[in-house]
Amino acid sequence: MKIEDGKGTGYQAEVDGEHKLEVSAVSRTAEHHANHDHGDAYSAIFAVNPDGANDCIFYLKNNDDLDLIIEGVTWQTSGAEEVYYKLNDVGTAVKTNGADIVPVNLNAGSGNAANVTCYSNVADGAVDITGLSGGSTIESLYLTSATSGYINAEQDIIVPKNKTFSIYCVGGDTLLRGTVMFYFHKHEGS
Repeated sequence: MKIEDGKGTGYQAEVDGEHKLEVSAVSRTAEHHANHDHGDAYSAIFAVNPDGANDCIFYLKNNDDLDLIIEGVTWQTSGAEEVYYKLNDVGTAVKTNGADIVPVNLNAGSGNAANVTCYSNVADGAVDITGLSGGSTIESLYLTSATSGYINAEQDIIVPKNKTFSIYCVGGDTLLRGTVMFYFHKHEGS
């Protein structure tokens, strides 16, 4: 059975006996589409020496109209440490110790810059981002001594405009390095 395209062009599509449309298609991930077609995928690299226990070591606020989607975080640690991720911290982030982080575009041909506020530190610098409260813990990880690896966000972490993503350490007595991988994407439909 064949169906018309509905646009009057005369194009037809084949439908099998179970009413399934027969297609030959190439599929790709949303993050590949955002990076390749829109040049809107980024990495934010940090290397910190937390000032103390329960310090905020990474802060990311989405200032863009598009949703910011976090794919995961690459981790490297010099010793055992527990970290946790939070969404929707409120307040004004203050870099008591820390630096502005400029996320790097993952498409060498794109001139786009991530429309975010991002604080952490680099070169194993001291960090403590204060002025935040509330929020919801969405992930807790125990990084074993001298570990290195990628932690995928299985359901993706979605950060709409004016919302935040932050990372805290529990012990604050080890060097932590990481890369937060994210892209921007327009929500299609509802």
